[in-house]
Amino acid sequence: MKKIVAAAAVGLILAGAAFADVSFSWKRTNIVGGTSKALDNVARADCLGLELSNDIAGVVFDWDIEEQAKDTSKLSLDSYYGWMTFGLPVGNLQVTSGKWSGRYADRVKSDAGDLDSKYYEAYKLGVIDGVLSADADNLTEGKMATVLAYTLADTLPGTLLVKAGIVNFGADYGKFDSKSGFVAEVGYRQEGLFNVNLALKTPADKKTVFSAFVSPLMVENLRATVGFTMGNNDGDSEFAIDARARYAFTEKTAVTGMFNYSSISKELGRSDSDKHADDDLNKMWTMVSVNHVAGDNIRFLATLQNTVKDFAKSGDEKYLTAFTPACEITVSEKAVVTAAFDMRWDGKTPYAGVGDVSLPIYVTLSL
Repeated sequence: MKKIVAAAAVGLILAGAAFADVSFSWKRTNIVGGTSKALDNVARADCLGLELSNDIAGVVFDWDIEEQAKDTSKLSLDSYYGWMTFGLPVGNLQVTSGKWSGRYADRVKSDAGDLDSKYYEAYKLGVIDGVLSADADNLTEGKMATVLAYTLADTLPGTLLVKAGIVNFGADYGKFDSKSGFVAEVGYRQEGLFNVNLALKTPADKKTVFSAFVSPLMVENLRATVGFTMGNNDGDSEFAIDARARYAFTEKTAVTGMFNYSSISKELGRSDSDKHADDDLNKMWTMVSVNHVAGDNIRFLATLQNTVKDFAKSGDEKYLTAFTPACEITVSEKAVVTAAFDMRWDGKTPYAGVGDVSLPIYVTLSL
């Protein structure tokens, strides 16, 4: 199956050989100061991106710039995929093949800018540290896949999207052996009312992940997503409830909040040596962030997060609290600099003394 998926990816890339549009991007991340300079790093690596496309086909390549020993770096091809679109008498069909991440639901993270991962959205939609469902809305999970997507937009009040495909989940899916599996998704968006999607993934026999997310579109100045995720491994389950919202009080000031409650059954989430092995693993994450645009080229962001890592634990060791104020400066249309101050208390009493400090500095250039 892996060879079939790879062959389909190569075929799509070669089929779209003549492209009208070419775009190039480069992102560089620096972290200076604090204990994290030696002990920590951001989740997203520096990267180079190249996209070539026309009206009916396109290809995308993304290389990560990985730091090596002795101040050297190397390029690693992180994702690559191609697509072709076929017009049908009713609707259109798009075939995408390669290695990429494919999401549908609104993650309500437009204010994050370059502060992705732990500095803003510590967890994606799905089960926190889930064995099967950590990124439930990601249909292809950044793995080799071939997906067919049918779109119907002209004959309905809204837009209907139906997807089906095969994903090579690999030999190491969580702590289970798994290879290729079937995925499917249905999404429907009607402007002024709602946007909803249902997704199903079957990484292997007797292993399934189901998720459902809905965004109301009828409230002015509000972006929101609520949803539910369920993962099952031959009767052992995990689930999560997600709720996110961003409300713009004015054109310049907005507040974003995110919440996730997750539960993993003891058969999935506990090791035999864990002193809480007889308990399910229950977690909760809350986040609130204030965004303020101070001028044409500058904005300020302050984010506070709290994670209950395990309700069965006692004392401060069960918590992780983080506070991250930041400033983003748009130097030009193609250059953005983001500087932040991140202080976090991991397993410590929040705000009691100085936490672990890092100073992430992001420089984003595009051509």
